[in-house]
Amino acid sequence: MNRSLVFLVLALACAGCESTSSTEVGVRTCLFGILEKRGEQQVYPPGGVYMVMPFVNSWATLPIYQQNLLMNANTDEGDRPVPDDITFKTKDGNNVHIDVNIMWRINPERAADVISRVGHSVDEIKERVIRPVSRATIRDVFNKITSEEYYHVDIKNRVAAEAREMLEKELQPFGILVDSMQVQQHRFDPEYQAAIDAQKQAEADVQTLLEQQKNIVVQKQSELQAKRAEWNQKLEDSRGQAGRIRNEADAYASKRSNAAKALLAQAKAESDATRKEAEALNKLGGDSYVKMQLARQFSGKHIILVPQSNVSTMNINQIMGMILNEKAQQSSTASEPSASSEESKR
Repeated sequence: MNRSLVFLVLALACAGCESTSSTEVGVRTCLFGILEKRGEQQVYPPGGVYMVMPFVNSWATLPIYQQNLLMNANTDEGDRPVPDDITFKTKDGNNVHIDVNIMWRINPERAADVISRVGHSVDEIKERVIRPVSRATIRDVFNKITSEEYYHVDIKNRVAAEAREMLEKELQPFGILVDSMQVQQHRFDPEYQAAIDAQKQAEADVQTLLEQQKNIVVQKQSELQAKRAEWNQKLEDSRGQAGRIRNEADAYASKRSNAAKALLAQAKAESDATRKEAEALNKLGGDSYVKMQLARQFSGKHIILVPQSNVSTMNINQIMGMILNEKAQQSSTASEPSASSEESKR
């Protein structure tokens, strides 16, 4: 009888043993209200083993690590096997399809509310609360902008932050914490996307033409600078050559001027000598000076004249001596009357 009681107690103990891992919490809910109020709940922390009376209590565990809700058009990446991206309509009436990733987790302190109000598993929590609330909130916020504003990164980021804040407020009463919300790829309707692509291509073409124009301007400026450098070099070379020619001309002119001055001085000296010689000839004794010069010219020289018809020779030296003696006599006779006249005057 005692053994049966022991086995019964052990069986009941084993049946009422529950545990939690390091990444989950446990929630015990009273079912009958025998020892406590019906529906009373208690949250058990991660990583423990707990005694929970069976039959009168229910036990559930919830993960508290971060979860992802991928609402994506690509069925290989999203949570559903069908396109699950969010579509919203802009203020100007265009449809925009965006891929969104919601990173969320269960608040450990509100795990009992999640069990009582949402569900007992991650899939139930996603489908019943997170997915519908997220899609509705994101649509409401992004509907406030236009298609053109969506292309501005600062506006897009501001609207995404606003949507995340609103989503946090919406999910907080359910015991859900939102860590991050990422707006990833976006797409427009095919017609509008074609118009956008055409506009982008036109803008790209205009930008290409502007870049080409800038390159041409830079190239022409470079060529102009090269030409200016070439012209400046030629100008400097011309100036240098002109300077050399001018210096050579100045040197030549100076040389010729000095030569002319020397020639002029020589001519002036010769003129002065000739003038003085002429003055000397006009004075008394000029004939004697001429004779002396002739004698000096012919002294030491033997001159013999040979006539054509007569082979007799003539001694020119004797003839010149005779001429000179006659000249001397004439000058002496001319000087004597002048001397007698001077004496008579006296």
